[in-house]
Amino acid sequence: MSHSTTADIDPSSHLSLFPTLPAVIPPTTRLNFLKNWWQRSATSAGHAEARLLQRMVPRLPSLPAYQPLKGRSVQVPVGDAGYVNTFILTPLLNSTSITSPLVWDYNTTWDHTDKNNVAAHGKNTQNLVICHGYGAGLGFFYKNFFALGQVPGWNLYAIDWLGMGRSSRPKWTITKKSKQTWDDIVEEVETHFVQSLEEWRKSVGLEKMTLMGHSLGGYFATCYSLKYPERVEKLILVSPAGVSEPPKDLISQEPPDKTPQELLENEAEELGASMQAEAAESAGQQPPTTTRPTRRIPSWARYLWDHNITPMSIVRMIGPFGASLVNTYTSRRFAHLTTEEQHDLYDYIYQITSSTGSGEYALAAILSPGAYARKPLFHRLAKLKVPAVFIYGTQDWMDYQAAEEASKKMQVSTKVIRTPGGHHMYIDDPEAFNRVMVEEMKS
Repeated sequence: MSHSTTADIDPSSHLSLFPTLPAVIPPTTRLNFLKNWWQRSATSAGHAEARLLQRMVPRLPSLPAYQPLKGRSVQVPVGDAGYVNTFILTPLLNSTSITSPLVWDYNTTWDHTDKNNVAAHGKNTQNLVICHGYGAGLGFFYKNFFALGQVPGWNLYAIDWLGMGRSSRPKWTITKKSKQTWDDIVEEVETHFVQSLEEWRKSVGLEKMTLMGHSLGGYFATCYSLKYPERVEKLILVSPAGVSEPPKDLISQEPPDKTPQELLENEAEELGASMQAEAAESAGQQPPTTTRPTRRIPSWARYLWDHNITPMSIVRMIGPFGASLVNTYTSRRFAHLTTEEQHDLYDYIYQITSSTGSGEYALAAILSPGAYARKPLFHRLAKLKVPAVFIYGTQDWMDYQAAEEASKKMQVSTKVIRTPGGHHMYIDDPEAFNRVMVEEMKS
């Protein structure tokens, strides 16, 4: 499937780059939830991503002078990495590149003989590579691509991590063996994602890049920068996961005597409650906290965590009701968006969430129950050799103070910036977030 068109940008309306896209199935009836569940596929996931990318240009009565953009979504092979030798098919990393002028070729396969696929290499050209967080995909940054693409001399790239988003989803085989330590597993998982990013960089042809990672993507971006500092000009960590150390009094219990079904029902209830809490905090109904309180980890939660029962697996397990759960989260967490935009975002999240489980299973290896890293970045950041910028939302549940403390031990230029919004501040207040990013790109 391929869609392409050439047109001038009309800043006062959405881009009509994909005229043949089917309309989203609105999450308004049980029948529609059933349809969305039944019809989901790699094609429907591509359509969902495309609808969000159509919203790249903001709806404004007028815009100042702007540069036309050229966008291209491609499936880039990352099969040269040693860890994929056991895969029958070459894994592909879904990625989007944005330059200029505006011509969008959608969902094509990487071709090394196509000169249009080769990254632009100029003396004044810089590259920003955007890496999403857990449970997300490159489509989450649809409100940022246009503004960041206006910075002169920059090419934009966004990737879906291997096993996430619309990238290939190879079977997850990294599990803790009886004689292995958690440090061994963490190193193996980090290598898995770091090497897939490095193979993508080689395939695309980038010599250096500014690397921006959100949440878990920030964790892996840091790991990459520690291993390949010569490839990174600056590291921008947007509400990164795994920075702070766990409190010494973090309490846990042994696994309970309950059936898996009972545990899953408990997890579903907790998942819904946490989604509502995050939505309420984002909407300003709850005051943001400055420090993370010590939490008691229920024994059932630890059991589920260690057995890799993820929110995505719950969405898949409950069939068409999973679409309803995702819609509940989207409509509450992103209540500030228009109804049509919520529908597009809901469809995208559901499509990538209900896809085959793969990279999502890395979370239990990287983070312990309570969302604290098994191997925190706090001390490792001191070894970083590239400038680093930390960006947190003013209503973010991540602890920005951990970054402030870590920066005191770092030997490179660092900043800790707070911008309006919650954990997804780039959607909550994209104008403020984009201003911060543009300033960092120009500095």
